[in-house]
Amino acid sequence: MERLTTLDELRKNIAILACIEETKAPFVSCYLNLEKGDLSYRKIFEDRALAMRNTLEVEACSDFDTAIDQIKHYLAEQLRPGAKGVALFSRHFRGGAFFLPMQFAAPLPDWIAVYPSPNLFHLMALKDTYHRYVVLLANKAWVRILEVNLGAVTIKAWTEQPELRERVGREWTKAHYESHRRERTSRFLKEQIRLLERLMAAGGHTHLILAGDPRLTGEIRRALPKSVAGNLVDTIPAASWDKQDDVVAATLSAFIECEEQESQAVAARFVQGIRTQGRAVAGATACLDALRQQRADMLLLARDHLPEPGWRCAACGVLRIEPHAPAACPECGKQSVQPVDATVELVRLAGQQDCPIEVVDHCDPLMALGGIGCLLRY
Repeated sequence: MERLTTLDELRKNIAILACIEETKAPFVSCYLNLEKGDLSYRKIFEDRALAMRNTLEVEACSDFDTAIDQIKHYLAEQLRPGAKGVALFSRHFRGGAFFLPMQFAAPLPDWIAVYPSPNLFHLMALKDTYHRYVVLLANKAWVRILEVNLGAVTIKAWTEQPELRERVGREWTKAHYESHRRERTSRFLKEQIRLLERLMAAGGHTHLILAGDPRLTGEIRRALPKSVAGNLVDTIPAASWDKQDDVVAATLSAFIECEEQESQAVAARFVQGIRTQGRAVAGATACLDALRQQRADMLLLARDHLPEPGWRCAACGVLRIEPHAPAACPECGKQSVQPVDATVELVRLAGQQDCPIEVVDHCDPLMALGGIGCLLRY
């Protein structure tokens, strides 16, 4: 049974998928939400697979069936109990095959498509929404420093505070004991803050959430160095008996809310760039040009954007964002023109260049400009 995919593995897999060459064999991109149980996602998958098969040419059906069978086998045998979303990419043809599965602790939408190349939009959206952050969970007896990676937890450090043998009434007064306990706790927390600072610097983390006893998290927050305090997203109260999964779920909600605020800030930069003819362009064609020229700093996609029609020549590779495909390619003259979804092509090109994608909700100016925009490097 395979383990959950990490952020670094997701980045590598996106790069692999973005560079896969097209063939005549159908390529199946399958995203499934596992939260409602196997009866739900299996029915969605089987209904969608049947509908897609009925749209294919007869000679493509055999390759499609083999690709679908491999996905079915994986779903039956390889899913982890803690997975909430799975993405599977499958293509089979005579003389070759490709299969790449990924499981995540974060949910994915139910979305299945057949296309000449992988559809990466939901992977890029997952990477944008659920990237890594650090949780420092503090209570009176212990401190845990956790890395939340695409919704899954990796324990980086778990330190218990040494026991303080009670000596009240024998050697210390109660006031002396309390003073010593506070001093020892303060020293212990400062040690954990230094460890936190080293871990965040080494891992390149840019988001931190504090959780636990409110008095301790307040003391930690006041003691954070500026380099770490600037990355603090939120502080969440939690009792020592709260389950770690429940605490992480609460931090995940806070992190997603922070991510949405950052997404809106990016959208505001884009709108300002358009208004001032600054470092921003709008529309699929302009974004395609920016990506081709490697001037794109970030691709923006409205979550509810409509598909953008285009076409590509299978012979010479030319790609155009146009609603109507010509009978023959104007570049090479061959009748090898195929309709494509321009958004899929833009996301694929961004994946090849490791260009970040920001998926934006509730941005009317971006939607008015077609739902696609780009921040430029220069």
